Amino acid sequence: MKTRFACLCAAVTLASGVLTAQAAPQTQVASVPAAASARLISTDGFVTELLFSLGADAQLVGVDVTSKLPADYRKLPNIGYHRTLSAEGLLKLRPTQVIGSEFMGPQAVVSALKSAKVGVTQLPMAHTAEQLKSNISTLASLVSQEPKAKKLLAEINSELVQLKHQPLSTMRVAVLLSMDPSKLRLAGSGTSGDAFVQLLQARNVADFKNYQTVSAESLLSLQPDLIVVIGRDKTTAANELMTHSPVLKNTPAGAHSRIVAIDGGALIAGLSPAAISEALAVTKIFSGESAALKSASR
Repeated sequence: MKTRFACLCAAVTLASGVLTAQAAPQTQVASVPAAASARLISTDGFVTELLFSLGADAQLVGVDVTSKLPADYRKLPNIGYHRTLSAEGLLKLRPTQVIGSEFMGPQAVVSALKSAKVGVTQLPMAHTAEQLKSNISTLASLVSQEPKAKKLLAEINSELVQLKHQPLSTMRVAVLLSMDPSKLRLAGSGTSGDAFVQLLQARNVADFKNYQTVSAESLLSLQPDLIVVIGRDKTTAANELMTHSPVLKNTPAGAHSRIVAIDGGALIAGLSPAAISEALAVTKIFSGESAALKSASR
């Protein structure tokens, strides 16, 4: 079977096996010096993406393992994974502000940073476009880039309008986290994968919460119309899936070449601007087929 790919954005290392939602805390923001003197550390790939989009990347002095930098960008220290940070490693970089998600930790490290008078900002995981836009506004205010945030938000709103007019409402979608192609991790409610399904205005085939490992036969029984693979490397993720689980060619998704791989970095800590763009790319490919399914069901 010839598997069709959407041409989306560059792949990033997916550091977490499970991306689950928790009750979103209030955004915790600490003051930061003027942008010219700020020294920022990003502990999440989505924060790094936003800092670049806001034109505040010049203040970066360290990034986490999930951050993707341009190929020709200056070399930045890697501070590791956001859940297992080292206070000593962070403080050595003399940051004025450490920015990440609500999962930044361990808590002892967060407390140590605050005790050292380092600003700490933890943004809630964005499971909706509204939370993403709120995070952008918060970050823009923090780095004094409100005008650029206005432009970015306008671009996101434009893409959201396009998504609204190209719904995949007739499609039942399976979102698979491709850490190991031999193990199918299916996204249930409360996950970044499910948030992506909601962007598509489609229906999630999973009837459980969080990510769960399922067999290929179980996924076959769910008969998804579209399979979205969240991969480390989107250029190989879909083919690897079909190599290890050829039975999936018997799903509607497999039979009609509706298997698409997307960049895992876009969903590492909830929705990001890249996730909105990827959702739009997917809908542009399959919206016509979704409409055909609707007509066939009448």
